[in-house]
Amino acid sequence: MSRIGRIPTTVLIMSIVAFVGWGIAFRNNEWLHLIGVNALQVIAGALCFFWLYQAYRKIKDSERKFWLLLSIGVLFHLSSNVIWLYSLFFDQTTVTPDSSYVTWLAAFLFFLVALFYITKQLSTSFSHYTYLFNIIVFMVTAVAISIHYLIRPILEHSEGSWLVSLITAAFPIADLSIIFVSTILYYLVVYNEEKELLLFVIFGFFLQIIGDSLYTYLSVYGSYQLGGFVDLIWLVALLFIGFAGYHAQKTKKEITLVVKNPFEEREFIFPYSSIMVLLALVIYSYRWNFNWLSSALLIIFFMVLGRQLLVINRNNKLVKEYRHLAYHDPLTGLNNRASFTETVENSLKKHKTDKMALLLIDLDRFKVVNDTLGHLVGDQILIKTADRLRQALGEEASLFRLGGDEFVIIISDTTERECSVTAEHLLKNFQEPFSVGDYEINVTPSIGISIYPDHGVNSEDLLKNADAAMYTAKENGKNNFSFYNSELNSIMTRKLKIENELRKAIESEQFILHYQPKVDLPTKRFIGMEALLRWEHPELGWITPGEFIPIAEETGQIVSIGEWVLKEACKQNKAWQENGFSPLCVSVNVSVLQFQQDDFLLTVKEALEESGLEPQFLELEITESIMQNIRESVKILESLRAMGIKTSIDDFGTGYSSLNILQELPIDTIKIDKSFIDGIGSTNQQAMVKTIIDLGVNLNLTVVAEGIESEQQMEALIHSNCNIGQGFLFSRAVAPEDFENILKVNNMKLEKV
Repeated sequence: MSRIGRIPTTVLIMSIVAFVGWGIAFRNNEWLHLIGVNALQVIAGALCFFWLYQAYRKIKDSERKFWLLLSIGVLFHLSSNVIWLYSLFFDQTTVTPDSSYVTWLAAFLFFLVALFYITKQLSTSFSHYTYLFNIIVFMVTAVAISIHYLIRPILEHSEGSWLVSLITAAFPIADLSIIFVSTILYYLVVYNEEKELLLFVIFGFFLQIIGDSLYTYLSVYGSYQLGGFVDLIWLVALLFIGFAGYHAQKTKKEITLVVKNPFEEREFIFPYSSIMVLLALVIYSYRWNFNWLSSALLIIFFMVLGRQLLVINRNNKLVKEYRHLAYHDPLTGLNNRASFTETVENSLKKHKTDKMALLLIDLDRFKVVNDTLGHLVGDQILIKTADRLRQALGEEASLFRLGGDEFVIIISDTTERECSVTAEHLLKNFQEPFSVGDYEINVTPSIGISIYPDHGVNSEDLLKNADAAMYTAKENGKNNFSFYNSELNSIMTRKLKIENELRKAIESEQFILHYQPKVDLPTKRFIGMEALLRWEHPELGWITPGEFIPIAEETGQIVSIGEWVLKEACKQNKAWQENGFSPLCVSVNVSVLQFQQDDFLLTVKEALEESGLEPQFLELEITESIMQNIRESVKILESLRAMGIKTSIDDFGTGYSSLNILQELPIDTIKIDKSFIDGIGSTNQQAMVKTIIDLGVNLNLTVVAEGIESEQQMEALIHSNCNIGQGFLFSRAVAPEDFENILKVNNMKLEKV
């Protein structure tokens, strides 16, 4: 598929209109008619030479010589027409001078050298041996027709000078050479989008050859008319060669007319059409004189040929399907990672001086959706995401799905401001929830942006840096976008280091549990504790849970880590009880991924059996995201209750809670998220907290406030009828040995009571 620019399209239409109009206006005056036709050829030649020479000046790679040779050929072509025009003006003769013929032949020589040169350049990176059979059959047909209808009649009917006869015979021979090289070149560029503009050159030369052949044939039999349709074919052929130079030097976008290659993915018809043409000419040469044997042979030939074409057509459809699968994502229909890499690399080669941006999109909390609602729902979210992106960007956008919940957009010839506008537009389009079956699911995107050449010079670096920027957007609260900057290199290096070190943290005993007490607010007595994971790395030092937990969830390592935390907390609690401390319930956080494991209940049971801890002294804290798959969650929660284990909803009010569903969940406690407690001083926020507390009380649930840091917050909670809390006001999460001291103080308080 080729694109003719607005300017070339205008030139082409105006040239054809001028040619036809001039011919009609001066059809009775041959001399003026030829003056106008020749002047158009000169003007078109000058314009094409300008375009081709500009392409030679601006292109800096190894193909530069091709444009130079082509421009020299057009210059000779222009000179030939100038010589003829001079002869028309000053000699007042319509006979083309011999010098014009010689100059015209010199132009063909340079054209041929240019085609050989570019063919050699392209053939080093592409094998055309697959199409060698097609080329040979086509050329045998072309040579046979040329000899039979052109070269032999020239030699037999020549009445002019020997030089004119020789030059006239040389044209078909030169045309055959150009046909041969152009046919090879066509197969080299037909599937190479980067070299698509060379189709203009090929089409132009094929038109030139058609014009030359008609000219030779008509001249031999005395039917050629100067300034007729053959000259129009030559004019259009020259313009198409010039169009290639025009497009080769262009780096900016412009309005284009799309012209589809009629032979695209149908190149197999060349040898068969050649055979059919040759067969028809052979039959014609025998004056359609058939006998029964030749008729039967002809019928069988057509039957075999028809079956062969059906087989080839079927095979081509299969190849097309395989090619589509190789470059497209089967779920969403978008282009895939292989297509992305190829597109980026081709764009970078074609537009080395233009800025190009990658927008990497990752869906926030998609893993939660997949883990809780199942992969079928997750797949529907991905399909709907692809549709929403298409609607937001348009069908012509360079949009790809890399895998999982990652999508990427390529924006060519852009600026940072345009990227920001696009990212903001995408975020706005994801504000509306997705409807999948009975579910209304809020999924937002985090977008990372990298720009060529500032942030990378190849697809790998650009994608890596866009990924780093995307994680920055997630860390800044998700549903956001971020541009890459050099500081992100160290962030990504640290992230990769943490991911690798997580795998051996348990074996190397780098994890430790810290414990934070839960307090009866009116009496300030400790009535429970929460086990919180901490990681001290020998090289990186203390790594916060906010940094390594998301990585563990992303890589799936949270399951084995969560199992270790559960068993360690149970053993420690049992050890304190055996040491004479008052029995307290320990709360352990459970991730959604861990909660959804098939052997989760078995893991909990093993933790209790191995430690000897009674079930009533264990509480499992889960997040509201389990409510997205309520049926399975209820089954697991009921099993835990049957075992005597308490359960609580952590960070209540920040996720997927539904009042209708909440009353059906077999849970014991809701924990008010710290974000609500921080703003409890305001009237509106205190009213919100009071509503949550009343809700829990009315549902016969224990209500625990997290993140209490001041006496005022504690007094407000007590006033709102919330009597249990935890936070820095009472104690930070501390190591086991320090927590023992807290337990001793608590025991002393209990003894006094």
